[in-house]
Amino acid sequence: MKVLHINTEQMGGAAWCAIRINKALANIGIESRMLFANGESMPDGLEGAIAEQDKEFWYSNPVLGKIKHLLMRTPWYWDKEKADMLMQRELAKVKDRPYTHHPFSYYKNIVHHPLVERADIIHLHWVSDFVDYPSFFKEVKKPIVWTLHDKYPAEGILHYSSEFFPVLDELKCLDEKFRSVKRKGVKEAWNLHLVAISKSMIDLCKKSDVLKNLPVTLIHNGVDTLTFTPYDKMASRKELGLSQDATIFLFSAYGIVDRNKGLERLIAAIKKVNVPNKVIVCIGNDEGYSIPKTSFTIKLAGLQKDQAMIAKYYSASDFFMQCSYEESFGQTVLEAMSCGTPVISTPVGIAPDLIQPFNGVMCKGYDAEAIAEGIRKALNMGYDSFAIRQYIVDNYEYNIIAEQYKALYEEILQQ
Repeated sequence: MKVLHINTEQMGGAAWCAIRINKALANIGIESRMLFANGESMPDGLEGAIAEQDKEFWYSNPVLGKIKHLLMRTPWYWDKEKADMLMQRELAKVKDRPYTHHPFSYYKNIVHHPLVERADIIHLHWVSDFVDYPSFFKEVKKPIVWTLHDKYPAEGILHYSSEFFPVLDELKCLDEKFRSVKRKGVKEAWNLHLVAISKSMIDLCKKSDVLKNLPVTLIHNGVDTLTFTPYDKMASRKELGLSQDATIFLFSAYGIVDRNKGLERLIAAIKKVNVPNKVIVCIGNDEGYSIPKTSFTIKLAGLQKDQAMIAKYYSASDFFMQCSYEESFGQTVLEAMSCGTPVISTPVGIAPDLIQPFNGVMCKGYDAEAIAEGIRKALNMGYDSFAIRQYIVDNYEYNIIAEQYKALYEEILQQ
């Protein structure tokens, strides 16, 4: 069996997940390779390639350039250049720009890439700006497995989409236009099977007018339990410059100012909780963030790229806090638990699937009071770090996840 994983980036949560699945599949004897859109070279230890963009021929002479210019003015002609222009024009009308993409790409040629032609299974991950919906699904006549790492494949232009992040009125026309392109593209797929990484994502697939008629399987993300392993709490605090006797609440987000992640609501919640010597430690890009005046300490640890160092922050903390409005999964929850740290989370992503009384608390809502109530409940519990970690080891190691994917691949190939 030959599997090709396709992901736009080499960095980021979806990329790291795809890379770990790729390596775990290789460890159980499956030929598994990767195709990226971006990057100067392949990461160490990976087999695969970095794709090249399509060769532009329209502007090779003045006549073709004029033809392209005329085509772009017609309502029926679409490509990435036209979609980019339209997207930028519409986004310029809104004050707070949401995180958006459209379904067109400069990589239409990947349907003929040698790695695509070699593979028995094409496994898509996070593929915005890489997979061209109109051409890819129509032309690839092989089974495609698509792990949904966020909501974008099920929506029109948004990656976050909910009551907290609705489609803005100014973007609704564009959203429906691109949603229609995605519906048509996915409908052309010869054999497409979705993988949801949480139960909430299964519900999303069933409700989505883009994806609702496609088969879907639940396979959670895994975690590298060798990297995310418990360190001595007090030794970690000393190394990280944290108080030995504080109650430490750890918060993590790529950008801590991201409204979705909920740092402001966490701070408001901590204010409501009567805990002596309480500290919030924030891991993530803190550019543009000003620490508010509070009676307790808020420590900015910056964006941490060393995963062993991140494991020490988990180990040094009393609780890991996930306060998001939305998460497709929430990888940091698994990482924290793999280090033996209990989790307090809003009801997003993996939290409803994973959190039990022995490993944390799931808040009943998203506002500061719901988070504060979750903290109060957790403070009155006793947690066994060994039991928290062992549950992750027994259920979420990547060799376990790889076997689940192998079983899915075999089932699809036998159909």
